[in-house]
Amino acid sequence: MKNDIDDENQFDPVADILSSFFELNNALDLEAEGKYDEAAEAFELILRNDPEDSIGAALHLAAIGKGDVPSSMPEAHVKMLFDQMSESFDKRLLENLKYAVPAKVKERMDLLAAGPFNRMLDLGCGTGLCCEVLKEQVAHKTGLDLSAEILEKAREKEIYDVLHEGEITRFLKQDDHEPWDLVISTDVIPYNGVLDEMFMSVAQNMVPGGILLFTTETQPEEHFNGKPYLMGKYCRYAHSLDYVQSLLVQNNLELLDLTKMILRLEHGHPITGQLVIARKLDAA
Repeated sequence: MKNDIDDENQFDPVADILSSFFELNNALDLEAEGKYDEAAEAFELILRNDPEDSIGAALHLAAIGKGDVPSSMPEAHVKMLFDQMSESFDKRLLENLKYAVPAKVKERMDLLAAGPFNRMLDLGCGTGLCCEVLKEQVAHKTGLDLSAEILEKAREKEIYDVLHEGEITRFLKQDDHEPWDLVISTDVIPYNGVLDEMFMSVAQNMVPGGILLFTTETQPEEHFNGKPYLMGKYCRYAHSLDYVQSLLVQNNLELLDLTKMILRLEHGHPITGQLVIARKLDAA
């Protein structure tokens, strides 16, 4: 018979997962009840036990005003989130959340008469929902995502020529890329706060005249109070229009089209955002 010390040293992954979700549900219940001090204590305990923050506790602390807003979401959290959603990703977004971005992307690109394109890079490609509406306009399509499970779903569709698993900025800093004439990034920027390095890396990997298309979540400008971004109620980042426009100017990108829209629903509530299309100018 094993002694107590041996029992304590046993690792039970199922018990560990259940414990984590019990702690998270407790914290979320306290947050929903408006008990923010108690919720903060619960989230802080989760964070101490999970330094990589796969649960996203730091985001919840920021959302309830009990912690600083992180500069970006923890990679472990994003990977866990999308790995978990991979099996039902398309149905969840299109049917449950009424995800409107792919249809709007096609509409605006058709109106601009953009393309055809030689090479497209889809940053945070997911299962390829936006690639599907653009695939006839692009000769070669590359997808990039943090989630291996999501990439498997994209691979099953056979719409990409190449798929990569990785983080956007690290991927773009590699030296072996042929530049792209179309870069898209839909429903990705809301998972990042500071965007300076990402935009610089994107622009450096585009040909002159290339198109950059992306979405952001928005809030009334007065809510930002001069800040470039803030943490929204549902733990995603919203970015000020001033910040987005300054990033375009700094990286020699000309705004072609900005469409305000309802991106999706969250718990039945509309999430406001914008679809931005810009063109890289020739070097001065």
